[in-house]
Amino acid sequence: MSIEEKLNELKKYWEANNIPNISKINAIFLRDLIKIWKFKNILEIGTANWYSTINFALELKKTWWRITTIEFSSRTYNIALNNFQDFNVFKTIKAINWNALDIIPNLKENYDFVFIDWMKKRTKDFLELIWKKVKKDWIIIIDDVIKFKEKMAWLWGYLEKNNIKYNIIPIDLDDWILMIIK
Repeated sequence: MSIEEKLNELKKYWEANNIPNISKINAIFLRDLIKIWKFKNILEIGTANWYSTINFALELKKTWWRITTIEFSSRTYNIALNNFQDFNVFKTIKAINWNALDIIPNLKENYDFVFIDWMKKRTKDFLELIWKKVKKDWIIIIDDVIKFKEKMAWLWGYLEKNNIKYNIIPIDLDDWILMIIK
């Protein structure tokens, strides 16, 4: 089975089981972004069965890279570990099964790309915690900013108060993202 076929199977699984995840169009956009910017150290906060993590890893597979990904649900974390094995990307992914709000303050690394797609009402808290861990001139992506705008009320005030410039990009009808270039 080809990589694309495996990804399609993974996508079908999360759709059949109502597991939220990024769309295929969003995955393609983020893979292109990773390719163009040549990211090396990615932090991902929440992604269910790690469809997005695998997409990131497949794009980065050609060079040295590292992904740290944090997932709260033990069930989806275990599914993800199996997916990492199936796609042969396990060695360079540091998977953490815990609450990101507790983990992020203890991370020692700096990141050139951060993807936030978990617990929408805490997005502002995630952004605050990772701000110093993101290198200058690199990117932070926050998923679903239009669909869950009300849940992210604190985020909008935080961005304005701290004069953080951002763009909202309509990747597809249901999955707009917010991009910050720090």
